[in-house]
Amino acid sequence: MVDPQLTDIARFHMRLRGARVGAAAFGIMDFGSRATLLTPPLDGLYAFFGARADHIVCVQRDQATRSERGDGRVGVVNSFDPVMAHFNNGTELFQVSFSRAAVEAELEEEIGHAVTKLRFPPAFPATGPLRTYHAILTAVADEIAQPTGLLDRPSVADRLGAALLTTMLHTSPHQYADELAAPAAPSPRPVRRVTEAMRADPAHPFTAVELARLSGVPLRSLQAAFRAHHGIPMMTYLRHLRLDGVHRDLHSELAPGTTVADVATRWGFTHLSRFSAYYSSRHGALPSEHLRNN
Repeated sequence: MVDPQLTDIARFHMRLRGARVGAAAFGIMDFGSRATLLTPPLDGLYAFFGARADHIVCVQRDQATRSERGDGRVGVVNSFDPVMAHFNNGTELFQVSFSRAAVEAELEEEIGHAVTKLRFPPAFPATGPLRTYHAILTAVADEIAQPTGLLDRPSVADRLGAALLTTMLHTSPHQYADELAAPAAPSPRPVRRVTEAMRADPAHPFTAVELARLSGVPLRSLQAAFRAHHGIPMMTYLRHLRLDGVHRDLHSELAPGTTVADVATRWGFTHLSRFSAYYSSRHGALPSEHLRNN
């Protein structure tokens, strides 16, 4: 929504250029008039921004965050509150967003247990390791502003998007940053054994009894140890592996005529209506939407 008190509506101008970069949605906005935009909470996304020309002021919970060209700061659009953003005539900015499901799935895989919604400060300077994250953001923004066709290659876009997501998690300040930086604690041997088996072949029709047999300990002992280490039940962990495999396939190059059912079945799902609900809960959209957008 545009605030008419700050903008001559008849002369309002905004241009948006965007690209899907693997797990990341990237956009560049530039303004030919002064404007204030109001957006609702981005409940399913984590979003970051920075000024490429002039400046932007972003207000959340009555706290203003200013980003100016060349200041090396990365602003954060948190997913809890409405956002009011003020732009000048001549402001240009980039914004990159990741689905909450993709971010939290990656983080859970890295630290080995379930996580809650990430909390970031309103902005942070691109110093130390964050310089790498800021450099990747800047490079992608430059490519979108003056495209060479590189991002049209799925293999390049997918790897670059994965690098953006992983680098964001490892360099930006949030409540799991220290845990990510610490050496991983070794998992109990039975848990490690079944985890490796599931990760090696998620589509295999594992049962809890089969996994217990593989671990060499009683089922109830395995279930308790697995949940204590990973933070979620054993079969939920397996389902997440399968859902993430489907998600990767739906965002990769598929043979013409491939259906959601084809991909889901390949990953071990037999109840398609239940699969669709699980997928939507974990990845924030119906699998058919991701297939259409591929």
